[in-house]
Amino acid sequence: MPRKKATEAAVIAAEKKYLDQDGLAHLVQKNDERYVKKEVGKGLSSNDFSDEYKKKIDDLAYTKIAINSLTATNSSNEIGATVTASDIAWALNKEPKTQKIQFASEAAENLDKSIRKKSYTGKTVKANTNIVLTVTDERDASVSRTVTIAFQPKVYWGKTNKASLANADILALEGSALAGGRGRSFTVNAGAGEKIVYAIPTSFGTPTFNVGGFDGGFTKAQTLEFTNESGYKQSYDVWMSVNAGLGSTAVTVK
Repeated sequence: MPRKKATEAAVIAAEKKYLDQDGLAHLVQKNDERYVKKEVGKGLSSNDFSDEYKKKIDDLAYTKIAINSLTATNSSNEIGATVTASDIAWALNKEPKTQKIQFASEAAENLDKSIRKKSYTGKTVKANTNIVLTVTDERDASVSRTVTIAFQPKVYWGKTNKASLANADILALEGSALAGGRGRSFTVNAGAGEKIVYAIPTSFGTPTFNVGGFDGGFTKAQTLEFTNESGYKQSYDVWMSVNAGLGSTAVTVK
């Protein structure tokens, strides 16, 4: 008889390796007693986790504030021009805690955190001017970004049948662009008797030319005091191709 009871006990023990409904209910109850359940409809609080674990979760969810873009109208200008107005616009990766903007050396202006645009009028800007946006987030992390109202001279290119150019001739050339240096690539179609022209501020230094894949082929024809369309005067060098009538020619300047 004792042997039979021992066998039955062994069978029951083997069966208990798997949770039955009663065992599962018991496990759930024990688990509920171990942890505080999150209340429905509420965010995480110190009642749900210890401060340490809550901080870890906050750290995982945190993204530092960033200025994704910052732009200004009338930001690229010919030297000698005057800028009287500019609209500043920006985009952030999240709503800031604070934000402020500073125009040049003026006092910084605190802005409502919902604003994403600032307009300036009545200015007299004639030189490179920085506008700085600074924002902070809920952890007081701070980030700044700068946009510049800039002024540059132009370089000019085209063709001519003249040996030297007057101020008006340079302004009438077919191509021009604001530039901070002498480097440029362009294409000119020079007909019979016409030479390719490239005019740049003397301060840009001596350029090198590649014409149709070959280095060289240009000489400095003259230096003159040039007045641009904005009334600004500065020394310009006029470079011309050695040969005339080159047809459609790709020129790379370095």
